[in-house]
Amino acid sequence: MVFLIVFLVLCGVAFLAGVPLNGFVFFIASCRVERTASTVWFWSRAVADLIFIIFLPLRFTSIFIPDLDSANEISSTVTSFHMFFSAFLLMSLSVDHCILVACPEWARNHRTPLLTFKMVIGMWALSAGFSLRHGDLWEYVYSPASIRMNFQLDEGKVKAAVAIQFLVGFLIPLVLILIPTFYIILAAKLRKNRLIRSTEPLKILLGLIPTFFLCWLPYHVFSFLQISATYPQTLLNTGSTFACVLTYFSSCLNPIFYLTMEEEFLRYQQRVRNPQATDNSGPEPAE
Repeated sequence: MVFLIVFLVLCGVAFLAGVPLNGFVFFIASCRVERTASTVWFWSRAVADLIFIIFLPLRFTSIFIPDLDSANEISSTVTSFHMFFSAFLLMSLSVDHCILVACPEWARNHRTPLLTFKMVIGMWALSAGFSLRHGDLWEYVYSPASIRMNFQLDEGKVKAAVAIQFLVGFLIPLVLILIPTFYIILAAKLRKNRLIRSTEPLKILLGLIPTFFLCWLPYHVFSFLQISATYPQTLLNTGSTFACVLTYFSSCLNPIFYLTMEEEFLRYQQRVRNPQATDNSGPEPAE
């Protein structure tokens, strides 16, 4: 009973906070008169987070009514899609801000909203490919033992899918995110230019990166524990349930960073457009 109450409270908080916050960010990004690359990044992340949060009731249903195979598969596939897309998007954001610092002239001429939108579409397609390909495997990993008996899946394929999920959706993006982020931090410390020292967009990355990986780390840990079959199944099911709920809180925290940093983004863009300032980041071109 205590487990159910805590789970209901966490799901309620995540849903009631995540839907309006991500909806508000989506509305702001959609209504911006001037389209910039950063606006496209924010808009795409808000859409992904909003879809993920909307499917939270389905996740709740799949946990407490495990016989609903369609609910299990859809909720597992949506969770997997959101994980891959979030990792790919953070990786792209990190590289994007690194280019702003390292190649300001190229960024000024080529960093367009259209190019950013094409990259977002590519990430959506790539994330959907990874998720739909292994939708039944995710359902198998996060289903109770009694339901797993109905699956006729190769254990080796399940373990390979979990490994791919961890490597492609977590470990490799983490490395590719940290490398350009460390470069930006190092550039901010070594260069004397005022714009590089005060790049407010970097603050968003430093908030989004730990939020994403701390919220998704338990998900991957319990994925490996579920296929190991060396721990009590009841304990694993409880831990996996709360690990899944924790992933939804990353979607609640993301819009907070966007909303609190919106004003600083505007000040940052005004400075890089100021002809009296040394331009190291370049203005974001509008469509």
